[in-house]
Amino acid sequence: MKSTLHLTTKVLDGNRIEIESPNLLVGQTVEVVVFINDGSADLLPDDRELSLEQRLAFLKLPLEQRRLIMASQAEAMLAHYQENTEWQELMAGDIIDD
Repeated sequence: MKSTLHLTTKVLDGNRIEIESPNLLVGQTVEVVVFINDGSADLLPDDRELSLEQRLAFLKLPLEQRRLIMASQAEAMLAHYQENTEWQELMAGDIIDD
């Protein structure tokens, strides 16, 4: 069974990345997938929707890759809702005003 380790790192001098984890063993063979964040896909503006081609391309990705993308998006939304509390005011009142 494969397990997944999701890390975020920065590119170092010489265009290198470094991965450290106590879960990794010396000599162990691991598979590494690198997602390059261009900043545009973090949170889409309200007026922008994904095209059908983009949605289909996402569905063609391997399941593990889709899970990583969705986990990253969920983390971004969690941070967004923790920083922006306006939504809590909407939840405070009655749904139907008399």
